[in-house]
Amino acid sequence: MSDSAYSLTLPGFLEDRLREFVGSAGADEVRGWLRPPDTVMSVETLRCMKASRLSFADLLLRRMINERWSIQRLSGECDEEGAGRFVYRIDANGHAFTYIARAYPWDGKEKVGRRSDGANRDMFGALFLGLADEARIAREFEVFDLRDVDAMRTDADVIGWTPANRSSRFFDEVVQALARGEQPELGQGAQYLMRNGGFQSSGRNGSISYQGIPADHPLCHPFFADLFAIYLVRLVSIDLVNAVARTRNPNAAQLATGIARQLGIGNSSGQGMCVALQRWPHWVSTWVTVRELALAYAKSRPVTAETRTTLTQLITKTAGLYDRLEPQSEDYVTPNTVLAADLRMISDWVDETTEGCWGDVAERVASAVDGETREQFNSLLLDLVPDFCDAIAPYLVIGAARQRQLKPQATVGDLRTVLRRNYPWALRTDRTLATSHQHFWYHSEDHGEQRRGDRIIDPHEEFESFIDHVGLIQRLASVLASYDDTVTAGEVVFRHPELHFAISRVQYLDGLPYAEIRNGLADRDFLPAHLIRFFLASLGIRFATPLSIRYVRGTFFQGTPLPEDVRTGTAAGGNAPPCVAKLRETAQ
Repeated sequence: MSDSAYSLTLPGFLEDRLREFVGSAGADEVRGWLRPPDTVMSVETLRCMKASRLSFADLLLRRMINERWSIQRLSGECDEEGAGRFVYRIDANGHAFTYIARAYPWDGKEKVGRRSDGANRDMFGALFLGLADEARIAREFEVFDLRDVDAMRTDADVIGWTPANRSSRFFDEVVQALARGEQPELGQGAQYLMRNGGFQSSGRNGSISYQGIPADHPLCHPFFADLFAIYLVRLVSIDLVNAVARTRNPNAAQLATGIARQLGIGNSSGQGMCVALQRWPHWVSTWVTVRELALAYAKSRPVTAETRTTLTQLITKTAGLYDRLEPQSEDYVTPNTVLAADLRMISDWVDETTEGCWGDVAERVASAVDGETREQFNSLLLDLVPDFCDAIAPYLVIGAARQRQLKPQATVGDLRTVLRRNYPWALRTDRTLATSHQHFWYHSEDHGEQRRGDRIIDPHEEFESFIDHVGLIQRLASVLASYDDTVTAGEVVFRHPELHFAISRVQYLDGLPYAEIRNGLADRDFLPAHLIRFFLASLGIRFATPLSIRYVRGTFFQGTPLPEDVRTGTAAGGNAPPCVAKLRETAQ
């Protein structure tokens, strides 16, 4: 148990849910299993975190299955080169809305899937807020066919666009096999037919802002619109290969359901994710606080024969998945062979455990294996307490709504107290070394994404994006040193308007137990891939691996339910997240 855990104050919603489950005395015990923020919020720990039942894709899938969402293809046509149009209707918990997709013939070029691709994509889709009539659908298709990023505009009828690109390897292989009347043979590793090209939403291209989505809409939840759009691209990719194969051979085979379930959507994410984590630190705090509280609750639960059997099954399945994966690169990560072997060793320990609580087992695991295996075990522990996880999951919405706002009436003494309480790690950082702030980040107009440069050496430092929170805190502390405790924050900002951001940041994050990353992102030794992996795990990608220090590859929704599974309330798939596959037993 953590020695400093009792000093952590939980947000009110989470404290209330915890007491509902275990009472006041039990709540103290659970808080005793919370890990210290300085440990959890280090890049070394965050990079190791794995997707779990509290990841956003898992939450979305459970809602879709529990509410029996219906996704119906209303029309679909294409030629033998893959140029086509598809229209879908979605019915979700009393709401109905439209999704359309426009596919284009492949030009033989492998596309990187970045904003710099502009309108040069193999597919564009549009997710509407409600039902779109034929005229509105036709107008959106006309916009896509402009193929000119400067001319393409939509309106507030649309939640967002889904650009995507074909897999140059798998798409044609699958079509050719189906056209021969055969099923494709899927090899090891991540398999997908198309790659995600981003979700262009929240005002981009004229789409509705996130705040404009009605509160009762099923996609009015952090990341649900983004992830459901990716799920729909997955569906289009399956429908498209089936349709192309039929144009080449009327007697072509169609993808077998079992194979279709194993196909996800490829994804490659870059270092702009690190800037997002710094821009919205309350997001990070929300995700980590919910996960850590669920983990602490799971650790406090007693070992029983039932939970021992469940966890052993989960570990065995996960180890098998690591066995079957063949990542393109294993640089900067623990090799899959090590993860699989260590998980099987842990499974033996679980079999031998007959008393105590799961925290005792977790401590043994943490002392014996690497960080990635430890965090994989921790993610699996959450599946032992599904009711508690579901009870605290609404805080992911509540916490994301937190607003940064200056409190001008606060005094300098108040600010110094906040800095001493929440930022001793930042104040202790040695900034006299140039390596501690060697890098700067900027948004490249040419490439449409974040780039990282070396100070003094590279140009564009004057366009620096905010990434250096350590420098921000130290600058604030040094200015406050020249003021008496009774001076108000408003007076300080009046004299130093550049400190408005710093003061409002420390004020609105005060009271959040896991709010700031404990490492300098401008440091020479910081690897962006580490935090990209954390972000992707929070979204729900499993087994993400770095392509380099700046890009991380993974697959969304591989092995997860298809629309027919969702509509009937069942879950299937050999790679399905444990928390989704478990629904097969309860949803019928």
